[in-house]
Amino acid sequence: MDSLLRPLLDAPAAVVYLVCALVITAETAVLPGIVLPTLSTLLLMGFLAERGTLHLGLALVVAVLAAVLGDQLAYLEGRYWGPRVARRVGRDRWDRAEAVVARYGVPAVVAGRCLVGLRTLVPRVAGSAAMPYRRFAAGSVAAAVVWASAELLVGHLTALAV
Repeated sequence: MDSLLRPLLDAPAAVVYLVCALVITAETAVLPGIVLPTLSTLLLMGFLAERGTLHLGLALVVAVLAAVLGDQLAYLEGRYWGPRVARRVGRDRWDRAEAVVARYGVPAVVAGRCLVGLRTLVPRVAGSAAMPYRRFAAGSVAAAVVWASAELLVGHLTALAV
């Protein structure tokens, strides 16, 4: 296992934080429907924190900030270009997501962060549906903290077992 992780174990921590932050931000910010390996990235960050390459507290801050940044960018895209995004995603999928966000509000934002296909879609739908920004931001931050904490902890505990 160490031989597979050697490049990351040897990389400067700042590079590892930056690469992980870019992956986490990009999954939500780039395009709806694009799935990047954010779960693997968070597990790896937790693993590297246990191995001493990263600091667990700083990894959590980086992961949460990256997730929130990606959500904010996606929300703004939905706010300004919602109908265009809906065409790219597919009207049926968009309408179903919009109905869920309209009905459940902040809990839908929190659930969307934890579900792979919805992570990229829900922030855009919330922006397009004119969910109040403060409510969206509060849900986004809460979801990012729960999501990142859980995944980092699993990675951290997995490293203890290896």
